[in-house]
Amino acid sequence: MTRQNSPIPAQDNRLTTNKQRASRRRWLDRLWYLLITSAGSSVIVALLAIFFYLGSEVLPLFKPVSISTPQALAEPLPVATTPRVVLPDHALLPEFEPVFVLSEPQQRYLLLAARHGEACLLDRTRAEQGCLQRLSLTDRTVDLTALVWLAGQRSLISGDSSGQLKQWFLLPDQQGQLRLSWVKPFSRRAAAIQTIAAEQGRSGFAVLDSAGNLSLFYANLTKPLWQGPAAVDTQPGELHFLPGNQRLLFSNASGQQQWLIDNRHPEISWRTLWQQVWYEGWQQPEYVWQTGSASAAVQGKYSLVPLTLGTLKAAFYAMLVAVPLAVLAALYTCCFLPEPLRSRLSQLIELLALFPTVIIGFLAAIWLAPALEQHLLALLCFFGLLPLLVFGLSWLWPRLPLSLQKLPGSGWELLLLLALLAAVGLLALYLGHTLQLSLFDGSFRFWLNSQGIDYQQRNALLVGLAMGLAVMPLVYSVCFDVMSQIPRSLTLGASALGATPWQIIQRVILPLSVPGILAAVMLGLSRAIGETMIILMATGNTPITNFNLFEGLRSLTAALTIELPEAAVDSSHYRVLFLVAILLFVFTFTANTLADLLRQRLRRNFQRLDG
Repeated sequence: MTRQNSPIPAQDNRLTTNKQRASRRRWLDRLWYLLITSAGSSVIVALLAIFFYLGSEVLPLFKPVSISTPQALAEPLPVATTPRVVLPDHALLPEFEPVFVLSEPQQRYLLLAARHGEACLLDRTRAEQGCLQRLSLTDRTVDLTALVWLAGQRSLISGDSSGQLKQWFLLPDQQGQLRLSWVKPFSRRAAAIQTIAAEQGRSGFAVLDSAGNLSLFYANLTKPLWQGPAAVDTQPGELHFLPGNQRLLFSNASGQQQWLIDNRHPEISWRTLWQQVWYEGWQQPEYVWQTGSASAAVQGKYSLVPLTLGTLKAAFYAMLVAVPLAVLAALYTCCFLPEPLRSRLSQLIELLALFPTVIIGFLAAIWLAPALEQHLLALLCFFGLLPLLVFGLSWLWPRLPLSLQKLPGSGWELLLLLALLAAVGLLALYLGHTLQLSLFDGSFRFWLNSQGIDYQQRNALLVGLAMGLAVMPLVYSVCFDVMSQIPRSLTLGASALGATPWQIIQRVILPLSVPGILAAVMLGLSRAIGETMIILMATGNTPITNFNLFEGLRSLTAALTIELPEAAVDSSHYRVLFLVAILLFVFTFTANTLADLLRQRLRRNFQRLDG
């Protein structure tokens, strides 16, 4: 009997093929899911890694001061002593017995201080005229026990028998004569001040009182950075910082002892970063960002307030220009222009976002800045005439014949508006030139300066116009997309009920578009905060703390770009720039997060309307 193989039915063949395809599809779906998940996770991990790296560079700024126990030295170390100041013959006052004699860097002025705290400021070149200034460095009931210069020799620290420490500045008066001015007291010590040692090249100092307590101070802060028992004998002695300020030496009749100090960034604290500080040589407390000086003894000034205000100032004026133009342009193109011109014009505006910002900054610095300086009054006249043009057209348009109001064509009204804007611009140029000659002696800028308004050629107005042009396409693109996604049934229904185009915009389109417009504004704000090249090229990069439209600024991004390549690694300046980067990261991340939340809310609103 012969066995015959039965053929596999075609239907079973197709089932097997379908199962194989389904299996391959599941594996592909899983593979793509894993790829997408890993890509998204890698982005999150990269952002966290960047943030943690920035944080690791910033944390040492706020590391507390540490100091070791004193170590006795077998062999004494040489200590730099202050050169003895020779008094002129005329400076020897019979009623005044100086215990402390200090001289400022130019060796012109002498400060003589007696034990009871009375001080005399002398001019060497006019010593025969006596004291230029007589003052008391202490209260009447206590004695002066210590008096030293800080680095730079523009600031004095005095200590008395009550444990009080005071800081004094040598400041010029209105006639240019130096005067000693009391600035602030420091935290009082528990016993009489025995000796004070100033750091080398920094404005820090160490204090040893008669009770054997050691304290470390920095001139910008009234509270000590570190305090504790010195653990040395009570015999009188002197404190000295060794080069590098990492070792503090105490010398007395019993020998020498030293402390090892870890105090790398004493000038950085939350107070110096965000509050006003009275620096040496300044007439009053200020927010100051000044990281370099010709003298190494000059304090570094690291207030973040000028940089933060400069960033917000530039972003504010840029958004003031970009948002009205972008929102109104989106309304006009979406609601009034016919379709062929609408798509072409929207694409043209969006193409502006591809224009390199370095070119915009270059044109703003080379061409727009001098043109704006010359025609500033004409620009102000243009901003004044523009509302008059709008109100005039709104009054005239309904009074035109219907044939003119309903002229056929594609965008003829756009050409008419451009011609009217050009005419208003020419009229503004004429008025500005005429008013400048007749009212402001030919120069509106000089008139502003005479009124106390400082006008700089590269200012916030220039940045606002240039950066507003760069930000406007982004805001326009988002607003146009939002307005285009509004269900057409809503606008057709409003039109069927007799609503005019403006009523449809006011009652339907704008209320539904508000979350999207706010999201566009947040995205534009993030773009303006992170802008670098335009601010770098179109401002004077002066770190000032005001919102004056005619003065320059320095932003966070500009400070990073200019100063990071020149900052010494591991210095306070270097690490503060990393803190600037974290602050910039927080600003942009917050703006982008708010924009995304608003976008999600808008999407939910549209989904409810479609449902």
